[in-house]
Amino acid sequence: MRKLWLWGAAAGVLCVSGAGQASGFFYKPQVNLSVYGSYMEQDDHDAGLSPDGGGGGVQLGLSLTPHFFIGGMYQYDYLSQSNAPASFGLGGGEISYGEKTNQARAGGGLKFHVPASPVDVFGKLEYVHFDYQTVHATVDGGALGNSDRVNDDGIGVHAGAQANLPGLSVYGSVGYLHLSQSEGPEFNVGLQVPMAPFMWGFVEYRYDDFRYIGYSDDNESNNVKAGLRLTF
Repeated sequence: MRKLWLWGAAAGVLCVSGAGQASGFFYKPQVNLSVYGSYMEQDDHDAGLSPDGGGGGVQLGLSLTPHFFIGGMYQYDYLSQSNAPASFGLGGGEISYGEKTNQARAGGGLKFHVPASPVDVFGKLEYVHFDYQTVHATVDGGALGNSDRVNDDGIGVHAGAQANLPGLSVYGSVGYLHLSQSEGPEFNVGLQVPMAPFMWGFVEYRYDDFRYIGYSDDNESNNVKAGLRLTF
C-alpha cells in the first residue's frame, strides 16, 4: 500500500509539472551539485547510546520547469562510542563500538514564487533509505564482532521556503518520515553565500526525532553539513 501511495503521488506531481512546461516550453533546466562534509551525533535516551562521528555526501538537484524539480543524495557517516552501557545488550561492562550509517534519497516536488517578495515556497515527496551496522564492538577487552546490517526504508514528505537575499540565501523545511523500522518529524535549516561565479558555500543543520515502530524507544539525530554547491 505504501508503494502504491508513493507512485500515485509521484504521478500527480508529474501531471502538475506538465502544466508548467506548457507555459515555459523552452525553459532551460537548471542543475545544482553539492559536495559536503558531515558531522552527526545520535542520542537514544532509553538505551543510553550516544555515538557521534563524521563523513560526507553528495547531492544533485535538477529544475525541469520553473515549478517542478527532482533530486537525490547519498551520505555516509562513521559513528563511534566508547562507553555504551550494558543495556546495549552485548554483555556486561562498558562497550566500545562503531556504527556505519548510509542514507540515500530520491524524489521531486513543486516550488512557487511568492509575488512581490524574495521568497520561494516548495513541497517535496521523496523515497528515503537508511541502513546502519554495528562494527568493531568490544567489551572488557574482548571482541564481539559485527552485527547484521539493518535497512530502514520508506517515504518522506516536506514543506519549506527559501529567501534569496542580496549576497545570501536562507532556507528551511519541516517534514515527516515514515520508514519500515522508524518514523518521526524532520527539520532542516541552512544558508548559502556566493563564493565564485556559479559556486556557493553552504551550511545546513538537520534534526530528526525518530520513534522505533512497535517500541517505546526513540532516537534523536543532529547532523551538520558544510560544503560547496555548484549551479549551472
